Amino acid sequence: MKNNPFLQYLEEHFSENAEVLKVQFAKYAALIEEHNKVQNLTAIAPSEYEEKHFLDCLLLRETYNFRNETLLDIGSGAGFPGVVLAIAYPELQITLLEPIKKRCNFLNTVVKELELTNVEVVNERAEDYAASKRGEYDLVTSRAVSSLSIMLELSVPFLRINGSALMMKGRNYNAELSDAENAIYILKVEVGKTDLHFLPSDGSMRVNARFIKKGSTPKKYPRPFAQIKKNPL
Repeated sequence: MKNNPFLQYLEEHFSENAEVLKVQFAKYAALIEEHNKVQNLTAIAPSEYEEKHFLDCLLLRETYNFRNETLLDIGSGAGFPGVVLAIAYPELQITLLEPIKKRCNFLNTVVKELELTNVEVVNERAEDYAASKRGEYDLVTSRAVSSLSIMLELSVPFLRINGSALMMKGRNYNAELSDAENAIYILKVEVGKTDLHFLPSDGSMRVNARFIKKGSTPKKYPRPFAQIKKNPL
């Protein structure tokens, strides 16, 4: 146990249902490993899933106290952090937003095999989905999708006032935050709690940051992605 930081974390912070969670995450890991053979879900080795995917995502709980809320995970990919949070927090109602159909097929397989009744998978781009879902979510999450300024433009329109965008970033966070100053101003958000972590095995740095929506998002945002990418806020 002491040699497995992820299982230890479950025992310490999810003690009431740690055994159930261990089974669920083991099933999830097996599905990732199986499907990764035929599609590019992750470059991480199976032996590192628990720490570099599962533990990494669960560390968001240090930044935000998850409750019975709605959460949109943008660019879910193999389900990080959306599926991890869905397993750990069944009270959350989670939408996994993923533009690549093959990855959506994988996510639907995970939802079925793990019997996750609190998850919906949507095969759509964020800037298109926002047209019908503005202001409908309490939380938006994103992990390793794009720069902070781009992700804020894609995320904030989905949030209710006082909702939070939880951004999972790496060692370049400070530079990204500086580049995102204009986006933070235009999108009417304030920087909330920010946590710095180092993964146990290799000391790689992780930054989880909360951005709180404080005003209505101008209707022109999010722009078409080609414009967002060419001219970030």
